[in-house]
Amino acid sequence: MKSILLSAILCAFSGQTTPTPTDTQKLQEVQVENQKLRDQLAAAQKRVQELEAAAQKSPALAPTTTTPTSADATADLMGNPIAVLDFFQKKFTEDMAKRRIALPLETDSKSTRQLYLVEAKKWIDAMNRTTPYAIEWRGRIVELAVGAGGNRSFEFQCVSADNKRNFGRVVSATILGSNAPQLGDALPERDVIWRMSGTLTPMLFAEPEMLVPNTFDNPPLVGPCVAYKIQLKPLRLYPEKVDQTAPPK
Repeated sequence: MKSILLSAILCAFSGQTTPTPTDTQKLQEVQVENQKLRDQLAAAQKRVQELEAAAQKSPALAPTTTTPTSADATADLMGNPIAVLDFFQKKFTEDMAKRRIALPLETDSKSTRQLYLVEAKKWIDAMNRTTPYAIEWRGRIVELAVGAGGNRSFEFQCVSADNKRNFGRVVSATILGSNAPQLGDALPERDVIWRMSGTLTPMLFAEPEMLVPNTFDNPPLVGPCVAYKIQLKPLRLYPEKVDQTAPPK
């Protein structure tokens, strides 16, 4: 009798214990969470496209001035570091989709991940062989140093059309002194906006362990395991002319 009661008690306790999730259940939970992230990314990309479409229309409605104050240049192809990164991210996504290459998951096996990396490296090599892209950026010079032969090494911060917001990361470049005759030896005043024209060369490389951006988004990713750097070659640097007819602020 005692043994029967003991068995009943043990069964009652065991029935109240929460079962440990199996590996299959854990995998399903990860896949569900991964799909949520993919859906969020798709929604964000759609929103970016909507904003770009609106930005492309707005300059036509704005009055023509030497220094526009309302329309932002975020949608301009290669118009600033944000637009450049956006261009390569879209290019990567489209090219992978055309080649029917599935983006990797954290749950992929090593062999599956390796197949993706082979295709990603092919894309990297192709992009790094492309002709440099022509650019024209506007922004502030935030650091300046005079080097050998009068060359100027500087850090350039792109700004919005109203000069109130920074666009993307600060970029470093060096220019011949003769190509920037109005740039002296001292750091320019903050209110001076400069235009920099030149070329941009992508320097993409593989980061096999980085599926998503890290905490500091460094290096930036154009896609899973595909990181991004650029090389700038400024050909001309000059201060932007201020519209003399504009009322004083």
